[in-house]
Amino acid sequence: MASILPSVLLSVSLLAAGPAFAADSKRIAITVDDLPAASVTSIAPAEALRLNQQLLAALRRQGVKAVGFVNEDRLLVPGQIDSGVAVLEAWLDAGMELGNHNFGHLGLWNSPKEDVEAAVLKGEVFTRWVTSRRQAPLRYYRHPYSQTGKTETERESFEAFLAERGYAVAPITVDHDDYLFACVYDRLDAQRQAEQRKTVGDEYDDHLRVSIKVFETMSQELFGRQIPQILVLHANRLNADTLDRTLTTLTQVGYAFVPLDDALRDEAYRSPAKASGRFGPSWLARWARAKGVKLSVYGQPDPRGVTVKWHAQLCRE
Repeated sequence: MASILPSVLLSVSLLAAGPAFAADSKRIAITVDDLPAASVTSIAPAEALRLNQQLLAALRRQGVKAVGFVNEDRLLVPGQIDSGVAVLEAWLDAGMELGNHNFGHLGLWNSPKEDVEAAVLKGEVFTRWVTSRRQAPLRYYRHPYSQTGKTETERESFEAFLAERGYAVAPITVDHDDYLFACVYDRLDAQRQAEQRKTVGDEYDDHLRVSIKVFETMSQELFGRQIPQILVLHANRLNADTLDRTLTTLTQVGYAFVPLDDALRDEAYRSPAKASGRFGPSWLARWARAKGVKLSVYGQPDPRGVTVKWHAQLCRE
């Protein structure tokens, strides 16, 4: 089973031939986690819908087809379920795709595999209903915390369960700490919020530029080329306000946007990746570990700037 699982899990999205690109072209797929919305402060359903409309408007303006991964527990606000479902409908109306991020955002480190499997099933009720009515696909699962299992046995068993449900795992190769910036963005003092949010946005963009270079280095050292990358973002206020800038930055540093299924057609995504354990690094780091390849870098550097200071003050858990 272990030898065929990677190809089984990707088979849904690898059947059709993708568009032709030059061998040295840089491509990136955009994915957004935690629909309908994530915040360390309260967020009303109406604001969550507006936030997603901002995200979708930015994606459409820049010609991006993204996948939004749903935590269905975030839909279940008493008296407001219709508002949550409206977010899912808005994604499909915009020509985007939906995926499963499970119910309760349970990871495979702190939760038994059986509980996470139950969360996958519970987390597809509304999403499968909405996508089925629209004849839209529901084919990707995104691991919360990027945790793929405590052991290889657990990883293989869980991936077999996903394959039986028709899901392919949606990997992540590019991460740039948006949770840290988003927490600060949400908790800044109202009196200076506009000014300080601009600072956070500037430092967030700077950190993206630094981070993307690191993941490009990892790709080059591991594969001798630039593979199609997969960026993870989250449905939060920060990204709603800055997504246009983020996408423009990616274009400025040479990237073309591709759908997730196009990225996954690259042979790199059929490389073996072992169970993550507690921490979920970029798939580039996982592939290097599985292949026994030593890299000069293993992920984005720690953020710098005043946002880090504000995070220490505002986001202590």
